[in-house]
Amino acid sequence: MWKKSQTNGKPLPDEFLEWQVELRKHTALERGGMPHVGVAPLVTVKAPGTPSGSITHSIICGLLPAADRLEHKTLEFRDMYQQNIEQGARAVYDAGISYLEKYYDEIESFDPLTITTLMTEDLPLVQALRANPRCSLLFYVFDLQDKTRIGRFRCTQLDCIAEILSEGLVYENVWWHNALFHGPVDDHVVLRFAHQASWDTSFGRLEAMGTQS
Repeated sequence: MWKKSQTNGKPLPDEFLEWQVELRKHTALERGGMPHVGVAPLVTVKAPGTPSGSITHSIICGLLPAADRLEHKTLEFRDMYQQNIEQGARAVYDAGISYLEKYYDEIESFDPLTITTLMTEDLPLVQALRANPRCSLLFYVFDLQDKTRIGRFRCTQLDCIAEILSEGLVYENVWWHNALFHGPVDDHVVLRFAHQASWDTSFGRLEAMGTQS
């Protein structure tokens, strides 16, 4: 059943979303599914009682399909898993990679408001976000030689409000997507990061990206 988000997001900058879509296509076509550093942001959230008053953890993040595609894509992920699992986990993985080679096309196919990840429900990061859902995601790619669109230097901070989901269509979509490459998991929750504002923070800067309000 669709469960409406309790947290409103604001559109990610087009340039950022285009980069994320392109990264994922590159991962499927050229890296055999191995994630690029550009999809592994650091999440920082307040955590009273820690020496700095905050904690920072790395995650592997994902993109949701656009709202009008979400349920259909969830069913495709589930069916792909079920149709291939009798041949083993490798067959599921290979089917998933083949699918993703064509899955990441244009930014209009994806939810422009959120970033997601799947994590064990008792991790310190999850507990900190339960107490205070306001957080920042830092996407940091330090390569001064790579001038390609996906590899060039970036230091981008997304200010977000996190939702912790253990059911609903967003949860199911992320869960089945993950199952294609890592198998079914228990005791996990989906973190849905609703985007609020974006900043270029490279070399000490704090410059707004896109439209801020």
